[in-house]
Amino acid sequence: MGRRAFVGYAAAAMGAFLGAFLATPIVGSFVSPALKKATPGHWKNLGTVGKFQIGTPKSERVSLIKKDGWVTDVATRLVWVVRLADNDYVVYNAQCTHLGCLVEWHPEDKAFKSPCHGGVFKMDDGIVLAGPPPRPLDALEHKIEKGELWVNYQDFRLGVGEKVPI
Repeated sequence: MGRRAFVGYAAAAMGAFLGAFLATPIVGSFVSPALKKATPGHWKNLGTVGKFQIGTPKSERVSLIKKDGWVTDVATRLVWVVRLADNDYVVYNAQCTHLGCLVEWHPEDKAFKSPCHGGVFKMDDGIVLAGPPPRPLDALEHKIEKGELWVNYQDFRLGVGEKVPI
């Protein structure tokens, strides 16, 4: 092998190495989101179970930390906690399933009402009593650990009949 051929092969090898070195982060940025395990929802502590009274819904704020690249944003969401019996709870996403208005508790009617389009929901199971909402209030997964109520907060697609996580 002559000197000219050796230099040509060496230059090609260096170019291939440099190309692979530069392409790795670019390819990784496209592939890594597909390899990440999806973690639906955010487990948040709502406080001690004793602060919730049977038959009286209580609203609670949930702070979510959302990361997008280098930007970190804190979003506040609202949930309704309904204690039906001693150890029987239901936690609702406070958004109306029609267009996302925040539902309000009306004790005189024992119902949640949407201020936007007249949606009315039952307290104990979230079923639609009146108005245009296409499905009941979205009940959220929850658990009790060491006397604390935890909720797995999620948002769902609005205006559709199925409960589809976003």
